[in-house]
Amino acid sequence: MAADRPPASDGQGTGPAVSVVVPVHNTRRYLERSLGSVFAQSLGPDAVEVIAVDDGSDDGSGAWLDEAARTHPNLTVVHQPPSGGPGRPRNVGMDRARGRYLFFLDSDDHLGTEALERLTALADTYGSDIVYGRIVGAGGRGAPVDLHTTSPRVTPFDSPVYWTLAAYKLFRRAYVQERGLRFVEGRLRAEDLPFGIRALLGAGTVSVLGDYDCYYLQGRDDDSNASRQDLDWVEHLGYIGTVLEEVADLVPPGPDRDTLMVRHFHGEILAQFAEPYLARDAEGRRAMAKAARPLVDAYLTDRVLAALPPRLRLRAQCLQRGAVDELTEVVRADIEGGPTGTVRAETEGDPGPPPDGADGRA
Repeated sequence: MAADRPPASDGQGTGPAVSVVVPVHNTRRYLERSLGSVFAQSLGPDAVEVIAVDDGSDDGSGAWLDEAARTHPNLTVVHQPPSGGPGRPRNVGMDRARGRYLFFLDSDDHLGTEALERLTALADTYGSDIVYGRIVGAGGRGAPVDLHTTSPRVTPFDSPVYWTLAAYKLFRRAYVQERGLRFVEGRLRAEDLPFGIRALLGAGTVSVLGDYDCYYLQGRDDDSNASRQDLDWVEHLGYIGTVLEEVADLVPPGPDRDTLMVRHFHGEILAQFAEPYLARDAEGRRAMAKAARPLVDAYLTDRVLAALPPRLRLRAQCLQRGAVDELTEVVRADIEGGPTGTVRAETEGDPGPPPDGADGRA
């Protein structure tokens, strides 16, 4: 079922200023706050269209959305069978979007009241293809980076923006269409990495709005955030290998590529050699180490290794040598002894704060 309605206007007779795409799967308890934060935007309902895609929810989320659409003319609801991750619902929402800008909101998170007004104003002023808003943790969840300074133009190599590749930011829709950007479908985690990487590395202007709390990342008290779920880590590391191949295609060998690879080793590769690794039996640990070895061989340069925090550097060196037993002892000692030095991803595509020596600010 889809409740199709005319798009909201941006005041110029050209359709809405922003299309907010919200993938929904069994988040009924968060929808009133999440969607309510969009309905309450200072930009005004006539400038914002909301496209909520119910991805096979069975907790009443779909019925709540249908009821909300009756009183909010700028809300379109799409229902579809469960697809196994947020990628397909985001793509479906993008295909229906009519706004000059796209914003992707996860259905358990919420926005600051002036977020869309401030983000679009910055994008309009500087012709930005992407605008990052300041991210704030909520409910015990941490923000991946502290974007505390507004900057009209940044790059992935002179700021920490590459450390948050998740979807929750403002994109110029024409730019997304020109680049043919799509989310990977059927993956619970890291489905937004290819989208974020291609978008960021191809953008003409990337801006940061750091003087306003735009996006609130909500922790769940039942630990059901996608980033908390166990995975087939061998398959996942293989998938990450395909992502890094694309990074290597886009950025030639050298300091710039190494800067990006530090983030991927910190977040997507070495962070898994902690609790997820120890949870496996000996055979499972060997399989994980074997799956990571090609990534280490291909992308762990001396410069990348030197940029990692000491404990992650030691794990990388164990993987480099194929020393699985030693790796197990290192990981166990770190976890049992206190802070591990690893970063546990708090959202899909976000590894957490930068490694030692970076302050995580822009």
